[in-house]
Amino acid sequence: MKIIYWFGIAYLWMLPLNFLLLTAARLMSGNALGNEELVGFGVALLGLMAGGILYRRRPR
Repeated sequence: MKIIYWFGIAYLWMLPLNFLLLTAARLMSGNALGNEELVGFGVALLGLMAGGILYRRRPR
């Protein structure tokens, strides 16, 4: 059960990394930032906060 819990935390912490990689690729390609990046930023914040909460409440 702990392994599934840790996989969940790892997944949630990958959301901000995904946002950063996609935004950097978009900026390097010269495309303008739009609504998709705002949604991605919201998802990244949600993943960061949810991962932090789960990490603090992890089973010991």
